[in-house]
Amino acid sequence: MPASENPLDHPAIAWRLFHPRRTGILPTFVVGEGELRLGCHAIRVDPQAGWVVSFHGNGELAAESERYLGRLFTAAGWNACFVEYRGYGASGGRPALAAMLGDGQRVAAALGAPPEKIVAFGRSLGSVYAIEMARRLPALGGLVLESGIASLNDHWKLAKEAGEVGCAPAAIETALAADFDHGAKLSGYSGRLLVLHAAGDRLVVPSNAERLHAWGGGNEKRLVIFPDGDHNSIFFANEFEYSAEVRRFLGRATV
Repeated sequence: MPASENPLDHPAIAWRLFHPRRTGILPTFVVGEGELRLGCHAIRVDPQAGWVVSFHGNGELAAESERYLGRLFTAAGWNACFVEYRGYGASGGRPALAAMLGDGQRVAAALGAPPEKIVAFGRSLGSVYAIEMARRLPALGGLVLESGIASLNDHWKLAKEAGEVGCAPAAIETALAADFDHGAKLSGYSGRLLVLHAAGDRLVVPSNAERLHAWGGGNEKRLVIFPDGDHNSIFFANEFEYSAEVRRFLGRATV
């Protein structure tokens, strides 16, 4: 691996974290072209309304997230853009953990909305990219983390892939500390924060949510641990309470 390349963008790392699938569903909002083409799905309800920019989990697609979250966001009076990852759906290229950190900002720029009229929403691995949006656009109208991951290294032990990547384990540890220090990113974000998690989540245990909430640098932050459901059923097992929390948060974030 050339010294100039980020070891976190090696295919061996992507294989551990991402599960891309293609789809015949046409995107409604395309950002970029070629390998940097993101085939997103956008719902516009009001040209004056803000945007929820949503990042899905690693085993999902933007079109799937739109089906169950789109109505929730738009009923609250917000436009919604479901970001598709590289290599997923109709997007170009291939997933690359660190290289995709700027994709959320690219989508926000293409939407043409100021940061204060954007709420970043990240589910599971998508929390990584929502947190990065808050770092790059600290004036965000709000940040919602659902079933989020506090530490990639705790969850996946990525340094074990050093042999496949062709580097020393320390190089992966250094790259993670440089690009994915969620404590530092969230402590620098003073905006509204909502953290949602299921008590029965055994894939990403609830202590992740507790840490993410504690790291938030603002005064307006809320942690909700739902008693029912697990990592993949959190919405459907708690639909009424989940929806109420999100609607309340979006209501407070309305510009």
